[in-house]
Amino acid sequence: MGRQLQLNFTPLLVHGDAIQLQTLPFKDSQQLRELRDQYRTQFAVTRRADQIVALPLAPDATPIGKEKHVSAVEHASLIRPLLEQRLVSLLSANRRPVARYNPITTVGRTLPTGFLDADEHVHLQSRVLISIRSLKLQGSDLLGLLWDIEIQKTCATSLAVLSEQGVRLDGLVVERETPVEDARMLPQRRLVGRVGGIADGKARLSERFMNIEELLPLDELYLEASPENIRHLLQHFTRNASGRAQGKIDEIVFENSRGRARMEHIARISDWVRGIGAIELQEGLSVSIDSLINEKDSATFPRFAEASTPTYVFDAGTLKSETRAAVGLTKFGPYSRHVFTPTRPNVCVVCDRARRGQFELFLRKFRDGLTVDGKSLPFGRGFLGIYGLQDITLTFVEADSFTADAYHAAASKAVRMGAEGTPWHLALVQTERDSRQLPPQRNPYLVAKAAFLSNQIPTQFIAFETFAMAPSNLAYTLSNLALAVYAKLGGIPWLIKSDKGIAHEVVIGLGSAAIGESRFLKKERIVGITSVFRGDGGYLLSNLSNAVPMAKYGEALTDSLQATLQRVRSEMNWIKGDSVRVIVHAFKPMRNTEIESVKAALKEFSEFDLQFAFLHVKQDHPYLLFDDDSVGTKGRGEKTPIRGLYAEVGDNETLLTLTGPQQLKRPTDGLPKPLLLTLHRDSTFTDIIYLTKQVYWFSNHSWRSFLPAAMPVTIYYSDLVAGLLGRLDRLGSRWSPSVMLGKIGTTRWFL
Repeated sequence: MGRQLQLNFTPLLVHGDAIQLQTLPFKDSQQLRELRDQYRTQFAVTRRADQIVALPLAPDATPIGKEKHVSAVEHASLIRPLLEQRLVSLLSANRRPVARYNPITTVGRTLPTGFLDADEHVHLQSRVLISIRSLKLQGSDLLGLLWDIEIQKTCATSLAVLSEQGVRLDGLVVERETPVEDARMLPQRRLVGRVGGIADGKARLSERFMNIEELLPLDELYLEASPENIRHLLQHFTRNASGRAQGKIDEIVFENSRGRARMEHIARISDWVRGIGAIELQEGLSVSIDSLINEKDSATFPRFAEASTPTYVFDAGTLKSETRAAVGLTKFGPYSRHVFTPTRPNVCVVCDRARRGQFELFLRKFRDGLTVDGKSLPFGRGFLGIYGLQDITLTFVEADSFTADAYHAAASKAVRMGAEGTPWHLALVQTERDSRQLPPQRNPYLVAKAAFLSNQIPTQFIAFETFAMAPSNLAYTLSNLALAVYAKLGGIPWLIKSDKGIAHEVVIGLGSAAIGESRFLKKERIVGITSVFRGDGGYLLSNLSNAVPMAKYGEALTDSLQATLQRVRSEMNWIKGDSVRVIVHAFKPMRNTEIESVKAALKEFSEFDLQFAFLHVKQDHPYLLFDDDSVGTKGRGEKTPIRGLYAEVGDNETLLTLTGPQQLKRPTDGLPKPLLLTLHRDSTFTDIIYLTKQVYWFSNHSWRSFLPAAMPVTIYYSDLVAGLLGRLDRLGSRWSPSVMLGKIGTTRWFL
């Protein structure tokens, strides 16, 4: 099957040779903001190093700095702030109000659901997003526009209106609408707090940001468009039809986010703007918009290649290998099969008393395998047979009901049993799928998990709904469950073949979690999270820094990284003079604090030939990649490119597709975004293609599931840790983050 790739990028054609500008010394960010506010209609104001650059928007603009002319070719980056201002004015003048900059976001029509009462209060607005970017094309940079469309949900009526309509507002999170000085822009909404009560036309906020008054007028407040608030409004205004109304909203969002619809919207809006003609930036300088680029235009399209699938190895000599992890595991058994302990794990099982019989039947299939009419399914040999264990002891501890208090009591009882008898290696906890929506304090699984983790016991949840799966589907669910359980018990299912050209390679996933009970209070403490792997995917450890104030975060992270690397050095037997490469993956933008912490930690290892790379792995970026020839699979992923495509799109930047049609789970999943990988300028190892391929290999290396992941495990594992720590932290007295500084914090407890 062929392919026909297309990017959401339209090149800009620049007409004119020179850019007029004025410069003045940069003092601070306050000065920059004031200049932008004061001279918005006269200048596009930006910063370059230690200078402020003011670009005249009118020939008679009053001078505010030293005037000069520069080459439009050599200073093409200055076209961006000029074009940004011109586009905002152009869109606003054509009845396309602008909601924000970067990306420029213009609001289109409101899409009706057909539920009239709900449509009055919940708006689905189509929004066009325009980003100005340079694209690297075979040695040269091309300035252009990246286009996208999204459906934005907004709560359209103020609390004053909702209160008159009898909507219960207590406990709901609200925003405040404030006007902006720029007449071309829509009013802005800012999150302010949670409603505690209503009286005399004002809302009293029970939780709020520090600079927000406790009492605010109802006509200035709007509900945050969170899933909870949207659901609350639908239940009030559509009553018994709220499920159908929510379904219609989901349908509209999907119809506008699938590949074909997105391609057509982008083509239509970019054609409309292009049809307006050349956009004048300054006297004698203008730009016009070219057509969307595709793979047929080989001279103006990035060169996408397909990454090779990693080879999984199941023995130290790498003689037992396979390109499919599940096949290799069935054929050879796990990598650590000869040294794994415990071979007879002692496992505690916590369940709702009313579900015990069904759970016992399920766990028998988990232990011994699954067959139908005498035919063995993918999990035919069971956990014991596939992973080479002698036995597994399952001890049930029943909860009186599926509630947080009942599960906490059962888990506490189980902990005492383990302390007085044979220690538990793992706890299996029966839960229910809908419980994921519960607040942490009321979530039975989460409070049980906290009780076990507090006593250094890893847990694995199993949803009750799994019991009723058809055997063909259940086999794959059991396979994934067994994989995660084996990894949590300390086993190594497989490794991946790696580069042998360097003595030692360490790949670190870096993340962080803010600790605090309310989203409206400043998070006083932060925990640094590191997940550490060898270059062959060998999971070495996960480490957490102490929870410290932000001001001391850099110091705590440095100490944590140094301790981590010292342990890695010992386990990998680094010898003086060895070549060592340290690669850091970060999901959030790496702040100077984190960059400097990594550098400081690495200074302790100066006796080695050290290289390092800082790679930012981004999901939030403006690039979209389509395949016009892709018909998808089983109704999913039309116009979606296959997994594993990569190309350079900027200096030290690549795009990488990790979700193709086969990885989409539901027909209602929209077009997935590729990852944008950005190499930090301070890196000393700069082979961006090698690093991109390595990210792809590590996305095939999750021990939580046999399915490929949408992120490399370095990021995926750190993100799982951050998410769980954030939820556990909301349990109050039932949880202390210091627990994770014990042995359990270095295990795969989060899988």
